[in-house]
Amino acid sequence: MTTRRIDDCLSARDGRLYIEACDTLDLLAEFGSPLFVFSEDQLRRNVRRFQKSFQAGWPDGPVVVMPAAKANWLAAIQRVLATEGCGCDIYSAGELTMALNAGVPPELISVNGVPKDDDHIRRSIAAGCRITIDSLEEVEVIERAAAELGVTAAVRLRLKPVLSRFIEHSDFVTEGLVPTDLAAIAYKGGLTFEQVMAVGPRLLQLPHVRLVGFHQHHGRHRRSLRYWEAQMAAYAAEIGRVCTALGGYRPQEIDIGGGFAIRRDPFNAATDYTEPVQYAALTAISRLLSLLGSRPRYTVMARLVDAIAGHPNRHPAPAIEAYAETCTATLRRELPRHGVDTRGLTLQLEPGRSLHGDVGIHLTTVKAIKRTTTPIRWNVIVVDTTEFWFTGGRYEHHLHHYLFANKTEAPMTGKADIIGRSCYGDRLLPAVPVPDVAVGDVLALLDTGAYQEVSMSNFNALPRPASVLVTGDRASLIRRRETEEDVFRRDVMPAHLAR
Repeated sequence: MTTRRIDDCLSARDGRLYIEACDTLDLLAEFGSPLFVFSEDQLRRNVRRFQKSFQAGWPDGPVVVMPAAKANWLAAIQRVLATEGCGCDIYSAGELTMALNAGVPPELISVNGVPKDDDHIRRSIAAGCRITIDSLEEVEVIERAAAELGVTAAVRLRLKPVLSRFIEHSDFVTEGLVPTDLAAIAYKGGLTFEQVMAVGPRLLQLPHVRLVGFHQHHGRHRRSLRYWEAQMAAYAAEIGRVCTALGGYRPQEIDIGGGFAIRRDPFNAATDYTEPVQYAALTAISRLLSLLGSRPRYTVMARLVDAIAGHPNRHPAPAIEAYAETCTATLRRELPRHGVDTRGLTLQLEPGRSLHGDVGIHLTTVKAIKRTTTPIRWNVIVVDTTEFWFTGGRYEHHLHHYLFANKTEAPMTGKADIIGRSCYGDRLLPAVPVPDVAVGDVLALLDTGAYQEVSMSNFNALPRPASVLVTGDRASLIRRRETEEDVFRRDVMPAHLAR
């Protein structure tokens, strides 16, 4: 058997794609197409890399990896993380239920988000979770709930440091080139210094509230190490400023949030900021050529269209170890400069996409092929999945790396749009290189472990696909395929229409 290693969990063996020791074509035969597949071993490897690399750079105190539940809240995935000793960053009441059921220690659950319902706050305090304060209105609710429960609520303040040292454009803002510092200011999360000082002194005096530290999260505006150095420098300065204003307060823990890039990094790779200019030029050329008649116009346009090709990101993002070294070194340098002693200080981080991304792949089967030869050449490959099962990635303009699971070594001999099954345009991969493809071939979209499965919708009343967890050579169903009955389960018919 000839084997080519693709990454830690993927390999090509005799032209077929394997995830760990499982043949992806066998998985489709057993569980159906399309299918989300996750590697338990890869998830554990990623957790341990984060823990090891950040702890190596932070000898001052404990390091706690607190994955963001929103990235992948499947019960089996969260149970794996809990058994690895992880905490959990949650947003909703449902995510709180998921984290507790998975066995995450309540003191390692960070309750984030704005707004938080009163009942959600009360339940979180009763369970013993950390509340990350992200609005002034929360303080009164927390104080009242803790007093009524007869407990002391552990809280952190979510700071909003200004990233004045990083003004390159943000990848989050796909509509245009917006400086990262301005994009971060406009984002809803976090409290300004003035807002912190409006509640900070009061928190230190409340009998049923204990301020244990600070939190920040700017997200994946850029993948560069310079962005993370600027983030940590700004965060350290803001922590020092707040601690000084609070009379020399010393935090027990600081949470740096997340947003580290996936190594292959599909994030916003579909956005080309020169496209408006290119299409304007194409339109102008098209109008000029129309003066010559349809045949010469299409002859020239066909050559221009032939030159259009889409490619996933070709430059890998920094490794986990590089992010860890940059973050910890910057914090250890900058915090003491601003009067904050790092000895005994717990460091928390909330990787989401970078932890889960390369854990998952999506398998989908080619159902139809359309070839246009005149007046221009254009190929369309239709698969049995849809962009509505990649909603998270569509919001972020992902362009995923891909390969054909039954033709991993086949040369790329053509170009095609790969299109999903919904009645939208559903252009999953635009004008990408492809091998000689036939109906029945299997496309594998890589790095779909974060945000994709958990953001699916039922557009076109389509039942959502199943999910499988691979552990070595064993595959286990972890979310069953929906039925049509499931799709319509929530519908209620008014009595006057039922007659």
